Amino acid sequence: MGDVLVGVLAFVLMEAVTYAAHRWVMHGPGRVLHNSHHEATQGRLEANDLYPLMFASVTILAMAAGVSLPSLHLLLVVGIGVTCYGAAYVFVHDVYIHGRLGALPEVGALERLRRAHGVHHLYSSEPFGMLVPIIPTRLRARAARVTNFAFLSHSPR
Repeated sequence: MGDVLVGVLAFVLMEAVTYAAHRWVMHGPGRVLHNSHHEATQGRLEANDLYPLMFASVTILAMAAGVSLPSLHLLLVVGIGVTCYGAAYVFVHDVYIHGRLGALPEVGALERLRRAHGVHHLYSSEPFGMLVPIIPTRLRARAARVTNFAFLSHSPR
């Protein structure tokens, strides 16, 4: 039971890790890669796609250590929670919001996430979180005044 709790906790805490990485790395010194995500791209891949590869590599190494060394077993469990978060993130962000595998029908529960991410793209600022995005009131009001805010409606990148 303890492993399940640790895995769930890792999943939940990944939203804070994602927020921090997005805000202070991707919109900071890592902007050189992340800019490709905020600009129109020609192909299926963009420089920003290197981020999930880097994050997955670290997670795989941690999980390998957790499998190889019994004293580090929790790294495997944390890695499973992190991987589940990563899968949810990829589905919501890349597949549903940006339609990178083609347009999907609208899912009511995910439309709030699409609109929140649209605000992020509109102003290149908050919200930096993905599965639990928090839009500041000032940006929510500002975005509501934008007449063509169907910005991310099933438009593949």
